[in-house]
Parts: sequence; structure tokens; C-alpha cells
Amino acid sequence: MTAMYEGSETLAMGRAARELGLKTGEFELAVQLDEVSTVPPGPGDVSGRRRVPASEIARLREEKGFPDTLRERIRVVGATEAAELMGIAPGRFLRLARAGCFGPVRFYVNRYGAIVWQYLAAELEAFAGKECGLVHGPTPPPMRAMLTRGHDWRGRLWRSRRVAHLVTEADGAWAVSAVIAAVLPPEELASLVRDPAERVWLRKLRPCLSSAGANTARTREAVERAETAEDFDEVMWYRISLSRQLVAAREEHPAPTLRPSDAAMPFGTAAHGGGSPTSPGGEADEPEATAEAEADGTDAADGAPAPVSVSPRARLIRARTGGATAAGTRSGVAPSGARPRAAGRVPARHGAFLTRRVRGSAGRARPQSPSLRKSPSWTTDTSSLPSRS
Repeated sequence: MTAMYEGSETLAMGRAARELGLKTGEFELAVQLDEVSTVPPGPGDVSGRRRVPASEIARLREEKGFPDTLRERIRVVGATEAAELMGIAPGRFLRLARAGCFGPVRFYVNRYGAIVWQYLAAELEAFAGKECGLVHGPTPPPMRAMLTRGHDWRGRLWRSRRVAHLVTEADGAWAVSAVIAAVLPPEELASLVRDPAERVWLRKLRPCLSSAGANTARTREAVERAETAEDFDEVMWYRISLSRQLVAAREEHPAPTLRPSDAAMPFGTAAHGGGSPTSPGGEADEPEATAEAEADGTDAADGAPAPVSVSPRARLIRARTGGATAAGTRSGVAPSGARPRAAGRVPARHGAFLTRRVRGSAGRARPQSPSLRKSPSWTTDTSSLPSRS
């Protein structure tokens, strides 16, 4: 079915994928990487899903080597294939990935409950060609020290890339706030957004961060872990960004009045669609996933789900910022209707998440995510992640 958007013909996502000869997962990734431009749904569109201009389909189909060139730009690989692509051992690849030298573009959860990160082959090839000394040479001492302390930048870089893309698609200040709130831990969000009506509204506007199947408790726990910010500085960044964005949202319009049925619903639990814990393409990658899970103990989901109560990380954040726990009476921000005050002595530049913008390949303004701008400076060009930002 075709529709018009600002005088131009647009196609539904499913038809656009068929026109380009892509599978559903491939098409979703192409949209996320800005390889395929989309526009908001028209006024009469009841589905609410974004659409693809017909001119965009024609442009891609006219490319030399279509569809192989498009498929090559969105080809993803796991850790084992990525190591072969870069000509290094899988263990060294995992160390480079954990150190933040490059970020994954998506993930899935295998049958063992382990997160399997997948990377863009084009980005890995570009990195290997530009950073030969880092790929094949000795590990820099700062990187070795960081890895010894157990730091892992894979989840942070994936969240950063995903949030940056969803912000560009968000319609209005409340939708942007919901994108940022989606990656905050529940206890952090509850302490920051004190108004129950605002929390319910943010939950209703919450976008889908990943298409990974979460049909069991173990896979659901793994997906939530991948989607949730962990480190202190990452959590603080999103807290301050959300605090400042809520100011614009409240000025835009107040949150709808809370209904009794909404008040009974728990907040902070992400609803994930069903599906088998296999790769997005539908084929399990068990040997590679198992090898990566064994090499990376942080990916194994063999513990009980984290409680919603205040975690040690949250207590540390409250101690450093002067904020209160979710059950406390003090808050690090002002009540609803007043301008929130960022807790703690955090530099003002941290609030630039929604104001600092760079240009994407499709010509749209795109926010540069904090985790990418603050990624470890192992490479000679730290702005190359993601390559299309």
C-alpha cells in the first residue's frame, strides 16, 4: 500500500524491504544505519509506523551492483568471523571490542542465555586498515589496565548508537525523553521522575530498543542487561540528559492524567516480544556464541534477575550526587512543573547530548551520543564510531 507524505509517494516498511530484496532483519538494520531513509507516517496512517519514500527505493535500486553493494554495507559478523576478517585471534578481537575500539550494531541471545554481539563488517575492515599497529601490535598499557579492571564498552557503544538513531526518529520532547529513559535502570528512573503520571507516560512512549527474542526469564534478563546503562558515568550522563529534556517536555505539554488502571501497572519492566533465542536472521550461531560466552564471563546470564530495589551502583550514585533512593523522600531533581536541577558537580557539557549534532549520511541532523565521544582514545581517530555518524 502506498501513501503520500508532503506530496511524495511513500511505501510501507514491508513492501520497501521486498522492493530492496532484503529480509526483515536486514531491512531494520539498514534503517538503523541510515542506509535507508524513512519519514514519519502521514496524518491518516493508523499504524503509526514510519514509511520509506519511493524516491529512496529508486535511488538504492539505481546504485551500481545493487543489491549486493547494499547487502555488503549492512553485513554483520560475529566474534569468530570478525576475527578472521581482521586476521587476528578471537581472543584479541574480544579484547579490542571490550576496549571500545569498535562498537556492535546488534545482538541476540543464544539458548544458553549469553549475549552474542554482532558487528558491521565494513566498520571492522576500515578499522583494521587504519589501525594496523593497534590490531597487530602490542596492547597499550592503559588498555591492558582497563581490561584487567573488567571494563567492557560493547553494551555502552551499542546503546549509544541505538539511542542516537531513535532520537532522530522521535516526534516531540516527550518521545525523546522516553528514548533516554529506556536505557536507565528502573531505580534511577524512579528517583529522577517523581511524578507517577510522567513515569506512566514515558513507559507508554518507550520505543523498542532491540528485536532480540525474550521468551524466557533467562533471555529476558540478558536483553534487559544489554539495554540498560551500567557504569556510573554512563548512568549519570543519561540522568542529566533526561533531566534537561524533561524541562522541554513539560513546557511542550504536561503528561496526561494518570488513570487508576495505569497506576496499578509496574514501571521499569520492558516488554519484549516473543521469539526463539537465535540470531536475527533465524539461524542459530551456537558454536560461535558458546565460544564467545566462555571467553567472556560477563555475557553469561546464569544468575538470578537483578532486583528492582536499589543496587550498589545506585547507592554509589546517590552518595556521589546527593540524590535519594527510589523509596526515599529526597530527590536529585525538582518536582514536576519546576525546572530540574542536575545533582552533583557535573560539568555543563554533559547536558549537550540533545544539542550537539552531527550530520548523518542521509543529510539529517543527528545527535552525537556521549558514549561515543567519550570512548577510549585508543585509535588515531576516535570520531569514527559509528562510521556513519
